[in-house]
Amino acid sequence: MKRLEKYIRLFVFCVSLLTIGFAISGYTFDKKIKVACVGDSITFGARLDDPSKHSYPAQLQLLLGENYAVENFGIGSLTLLRKGIPTVWNELPKIKAVNPDIIIISLGTNDTCGLGSCGDRKCWEYKDEFEKDYIDLIDELSALPSNPQIFIAAPTPMVLETPGLNSERIAGLTVRKPRLQELIGMIKMVAKEKNVHFIDLNEPLDHRPELFTESDGVHPNKEGYRAIAVLVWKKLKDQIDHLK
Repeated sequence: MKRLEKYIRLFVFCVSLLTIGFAISGYTFDKKIKVACVGDSITFGARLDDPSKHSYPAQLQLLLGENYAVENFGIGSLTLLRKGIPTVWNELPKIKAVNPDIIIISLGTNDTCGLGSCGDRKCWEYKDEFEKDYIDLIDELSALPSNPQIFIAAPTPMVLETPGLNSERIAGLTVRKPRLQELIGMIKMVAKEKNVHFIDLNEPLDHRPELFTESDGVHPNKEGYRAIAVLVWKKLKDQIDHLK
């Protein structure tokens, strides 16, 4: 009888240890800092053989480590403008469902399309609405229960020195590049007005054709996506260190 009681106590003890272990594992998972990367095809990882491994959000996950959970909300051709097609405004329910702690937004490249560039796409016709739409987007995301830290980025550059660009591509990017700089000016003003963090992904990567896909000039190559991840990681790290 005493031996049976001993085995019962041992069994209860082991079950207790397992319960505590599962509880700790669940606690660790729940406490991961959730990072939402919101953007267009450059956030998604276009032109890569395996975006799930080499997109900037995937590489950012490796840099941040296991205490973070990075999710890629990049959609090809995505615009910030409400009147763009497709627009980030249609993606908000998915982003809100994650209730992220950190949100990184990199949009604006596709908003330079219009007035004859990029086929029949129309965005530049509504450029005067860009700043207001960005402010509204930040207000929407700031209201999440997670009270997220928001980082908005100057989009990556259009690099006309990239090898293999044909005359049509060069002509289109020559029109769109100054437009992008105009939008970056608005993004900087929005960051200041809304007191959110700003990440410059434009100037550090400009005139660096070795980081961009040949015959493209807009989408980075694997090394370029790595460079974006490092720039974002350094900005996040600076902010984390500042809060310590």
